[in-house]
Amino acid sequence: MNLSINPNVARLVCSRSGKEVPSGGFARPIGLCGCCPAPGKPVVVEYDRDRVRAEVAGSGVGGAAGPGVWRFAPLLPVLGVEAAYAADVGGAPVLRHGRLSAETGVEVFLKNEGSSPSGSFKDRGLAVGVALGGACGARRFCLPTQGNAGVAACLFSARLGMPGCLVWMPEGFQRSIYHRACEFFGGEVRFAGPNIAAAGRAMRADLARELSSGEFVDISTFFEPGRLEGKKTMGLEIALHFGGRPLPDAIVYPTGGGTGLVGIRKAFEELAAFGLLDPAHGRLPRMVAVQSTNCAPVVAAFEQGLDEVAPVTSLGTIADGLDVPGAIMGHGILRALRASGGAAVAVPEAAITAAFERLGTLGIAAGCESAATLAALDVLLERGTVRRGESALLLLTGSHLVPLARAR
Repeated sequence: MNLSINPNVARLVCSRSGKEVPSGGFARPIGLCGCCPAPGKPVVVEYDRDRVRAEVAGSGVGGAAGPGVWRFAPLLPVLGVEAAYAADVGGAPVLRHGRLSAETGVEVFLKNEGSSPSGSFKDRGLAVGVALGGACGARRFCLPTQGNAGVAACLFSARLGMPGCLVWMPEGFQRSIYHRACEFFGGEVRFAGPNIAAAGRAMRADLARELSSGEFVDISTFFEPGRLEGKKTMGLEIALHFGGRPLPDAIVYPTGGGTGLVGIRKAFEELAAFGLLDPAHGRLPRMVAVQSTNCAPVVAAFEQGLDEVAPVTSLGTIADGLDVPGAIMGHGILRALRASGGAAVAVPEAAITAAFERLGTLGIAAGCESAATLAALDVLLERGTVRRGESALLLLTGSHLVPLARAR
């Protein structure tokens, strides 16, 4: 593939300070910023408004001829992907669910990402992140994971023809479905520590030389800007779906690292800033972060009025994607919640389990992280955060097959 940087990219900025981050001509992959204390903060891509508007004139932001998420090519940082690389990524429909709407008194919409090639919404971020790294000369990728992100990184490394992605998982994940899937897509899997944070520390210690030289690229959540841009496409698709109609009053999002939550908000803000937001949309949705009570660092920071997320000790959760005890983009998550007038809620493990079983009885093929959004809807109604007669979109992040594959 002849990958290249999109000329619509105007600059890179630090997500915390707002300072411009040198791109170095994109001669090597972009990591965390150098302006904040080590290890730095996530870097965000900004686009040239006039170039984007000129490119989408007459066809709209979703009218590009590219495959899959690259239908939004004017607002993605890398171009030149082939159809075989990511034509099957993105496009999960937004569907109104009649039974849930009738039961709750809220117009409930579902966007189920389980149809992605590796089974979760991680494919969006990793497809763009791996392609962007490839365009910047990456030779190999690595990341810590508790599951779906590692699988997606291995899949897209394979599609790009890269050496197998190096994946660190917590101890206890040996021979899990995630382990086997990573190896199926050519990944090399190692194990360290009790959780993703500990696995990440072990990875960065073991690969210190390779990461420092740029030989390997850390494609962890928010450690490079491409994953955020890929997740942003969920927001662009939501905006397209509700063309000519108001957007949902609330978007309920299961939050681990929070890339999709920040990305959806970024999509809406870019469309508004570039004059591309449908006038019918009016007010932007309230973003709602959902976590397990066993691991709720974002909820704690939100409730305490903080502007950063402090790490917590996780007690473990059935929803692997929510078992993230810290958030390097915590400031961005909290900013998105507050700027949208949103909220953060934690739901008990028993409520997640019950909601997962409920999804099955409704014929909704989604996993435990997704079930947390359904459990949260009850809490939001009780608190009045979402009111009867309003609309809410539940972001269902992955397939039901992973929790069902666990030994009972």
